[in-house]
Amino acid sequence: MGRLPGKMQLGLKLCACLGPSFDATILEGARKDATIGDVFLESCVEDGFLQTDGGSSYKWSHDQVQQAAYGLIPLQKREKLHLLIGSRLLLSIPPSEMERFIFHVADNINRGAKLLEDLEQKYEVAELNLRAGEKLLEQQSFHSAVKYVMTGITLLEDGSWGAKYSLTLRLYDAASDALCVVGDYPTLTALAEKPLHYARCFEDKLNTYSNLVRALSSSGNNDECINTSVSVLSQLGEFIPTNITQEIYFDEVAKVRQALIGLSRQDLLSLPVMTDFNKLTAMRFLNHMLLATFASNPPMNPIVAFRMVRMTVEFGVCSISAIAFSCYGAWLASSLNDDYDVAFTMGRVASDLMKKLGSVEILPRVHAVVYGMINIYKEPWQASLCKHSEAFDAGLMHGDMEYAVSNIAFYHTLALFGCGSNLQESSHSLQKHIQRGLQ
Repeated sequence: MGRLPGKMQLGLKLCACLGPSFDATILEGARKDATIGDVFLESCVEDGFLQTDGGSSYKWSHDQVQQAAYGLIPLQKREKLHLLIGSRLLLSIPPSEMERFIFHVADNINRGAKLLEDLEQKYEVAELNLRAGEKLLEQQSFHSAVKYVMTGITLLEDGSWGAKYSLTLRLYDAASDALCVVGDYPTLTALAEKPLHYARCFEDKLNTYSNLVRALSSSGNNDECINTSVSVLSQLGEFIPTNITQEIYFDEVAKVRQALIGLSRQDLLSLPVMTDFNKLTAMRFLNHMLLATFASNPPMNPIVAFRMVRMTVEFGVCSISAIAFSCYGAWLASSLNDDYDVAFTMGRVASDLMKKLGSVEILPRVHAVVYGMINIYKEPWQASLCKHSEAFDAGLMHGDMEYAVSNIAFYHTLALFGCGSNLQESSHSLQKHIQRGLQ
């Protein structure tokens, strides 16, 4: 490549900075006034450097070809060239097209971000990274989202909580969302300190608290998860006892039974939608407590489920209401009650409500309880296997790793001890599930 004409080399350098694939429109914006020849792309295809789909999209014929083209750029000039290309694209791409090309723009500017000195430019690039990160969160590309939002945070100055409050809060919220899903709990815990300190109101701290308690639960810090959740819930007007005496337990049982008297399955499915912000948020934190209380404070676990059911009956249904009914059903099916028929009905309410609300993100949690703790008393265990497998896939897709793992544990436990699966095949299947989870 070093023997090619200067115009050809310049074009290859620009293309190499645009990544493994790019659109002709992007190259046009990147080169601006630089002369690379009118038939540059056609020549690259003919020479075997690039491949085209017949339209305006191009990709390198091999990653080593791209690396060779990138090697034409002197090491000390790469950051400057990336920043130049990213800045050109940012200025040339219309706002209506920016979402389509945002990663090309952000990637190039980020690689030259060290050269940025103007504070307003840093904030502009931080917002660009926020938009890229939020787009990836919507696409469930959590590892990639971490890269962009954390880059955005590094561009913020100490005074950003005052000068650019909304941008700063959104970046920290997006970062905590992504870090929680990928399981980087040490970084999440350290990152949470700033929004919890600088956020202007309690409501602006809630997303950070939500991801923090999930991280605490997933990392085995169950007591801290419970204590933090109880503290948040008290500020939302819901007071949850932590030291469960027999008197408290039977009082809570009586209250939830009273709330459900006279309500049929159809009545529960016909409840109005919950709209109160504080109650919706409280339901979210109660949901976060379920695993932690199950592991660390078992007497408290049904109390949490009872409260969720009572709030649903009083204030209306939300997606988490389906989890509440499933957990209540699991309690009914436990050795404390052995009320399998009503438990099965509650499991059906949970599944039907989830479908009615279109709440696919809670499918891993509902399936874990319904098919792992209720239906096994009424249906063949083999019938639950496909449901747990489906829930594992949904958990990976929506970032619910806690219950993705729970479902795959149920799957292999039922397969081995309830369905007589071959041990070697189950071991191989478990390894595949673990590998998918780690990815």
